[in-house]
Amino acid sequence: MLWMVMMAQAVAGDAGYEQARALAQRDEASLAPAAYTQMLDSMSRVGGESFARCMPTPAPETLAPFTVVLQLDAQGKVVRTWREGDETVARCVDAGFAGKTLFVPPKAPFHAAFEFQVPP
Repeated sequence: MLWMVMMAQAVAGDAGYEQARALAQRDEASLAPAAYTQMLDSMSRVGGESFARCMPTPAPETLAPFTVVLQLDAQGKVVRTWREGDETVARCVDAGFAGKTLFVPPKAPFHAAFEFQVPP
């Protein structure tokens, strides 16, 4: 069993964006409703703070969608990120998650995705 955990950690450590996104979908789907709410609340708090700091003035009329996949350790600290989207705001929000502590996940490593999309 230990070798399976070690293999999963090795794969996550070498993951590209698509692999990390798949891990986030899997990990998020495994959460109980209360834990899912805690995850969303903590990501919204940190992401909102980053947006407030990163948004240029005046704000652009449109922003391209982006996703930041986060890898959390056992204490909920963001230890690695992967990003899809390369605009300045996306890069800044990604950097805003670095080293922040979110919710305490049920396992480590735990992957979650912060997605930004403007509704049509």
